[in-house]
Amino acid sequence: MFTSLTPSKIPFRYLHHAATRIQTTQATFYYLKDLPEYRVTKPYHINVPEWALPPGQQSNEVSAPFSNISVTGIRSQLHHFTLDQNGFQVEREEERGPHSLYDCINFEEYAEEKKVKERVRPAVESFLKRKIPGVEDVIAFSTQIRRRDPQFPALPRGTDSRKPQPVQGVHVDFAPDSARTEIAEFLTARGYSSLAGRRWQILSVWKPLFGPLQDWPLGLLDYTSLDNPRDLVASDNIYPHVIRETYNVIFNEQHKWYYLEDQQPDEVLVFKGFDTHATRGHARVSLVHVLTFSKFALMPRLRTHWLHPRLDRGKASNVNLLSFILKDRQ
Repeated sequence: MFTSLTPSKIPFRYLHHAATRIQTTQATFYYLKDLPEYRVTKPYHINVPEWALPPGQQSNEVSAPFSNISVTGIRSQLHHFTLDQNGFQVEREEERGPHSLYDCINFEEYAEEKKVKERVRPAVESFLKRKIPGVEDVIAFSTQIRRRDPQFPALPRGTDSRKPQPVQGVHVDFAPDSARTEIAEFLTARGYSSLAGRRWQILSVWKPLFGPLQDWPLGLLDYTSLDNPRDLVASDNIYPHVIRETYNVIFNEQHKWYYLEDQQPDEVLVFKGFDTHATRGHARVSLVHVLTFSKFALMPRLRTHWLHPRLDRGKASNVNLLSFILKDRQ
């Protein structure tokens, strides 16, 4: 149930799209190859420049493209998708002002990490408290801004490895142990000593910085179409300061993919990174993938250009915020 989409608050563009038929397009997805070696050797990727490592040592991950996969637009059926059933949902930020996720910060200020921490993280905490039922506490602990390099995807990691690019491979951000490790220091800082028996989640809040987004939108997999654990392969994402265990994904023709057409900056994708109560009938995670359209059903793929001296030249530009969610005692 989407509290933000009551009839009195639906903007004109919602009314326009509601009368249209469901849009379906096709895209190419990069899945991990189902190689026998991954049954005995864990996939990994080392996030340092390739030239700094011995030849062939940066990664043992081998992905393969799967083309012409159907992707369904969800704009005309938003109420059908929920966090607990499908692993994702769409919420709209109606608030405006310093506590609003929509305009708590100017576009140019996203280049300033200090301002992002001071303004955007409190705004996402406020947003999730208003939008997610049964929330006792929220801690926004990570922010990542992706600005597509003009050379992407020819260069999958762009021309500057310090500037994150859209992630092409189908993946899950957290394996369970990694999720617990990721939030430990933030919980201690907030004064939590134990969460034994409590339900908590890691949620991603994802939105474009301008819209409508038609260049590299985010694809989301319906959790009910996932064959877990057959489809998920635990993998190590290695950085100089930390090793994060994530999941790569094996192709399954039963997978059902969705995306939000023409997403605007006040339209927010909320999806799960982890949920301690997944074994109680709830979706544990959401699988994501940036969309490379091989055929657009109803409109040409548009390219939106912008220029800012500190944000660099780019096209698709979005912010992804990770938050710890502590649910009320039940």
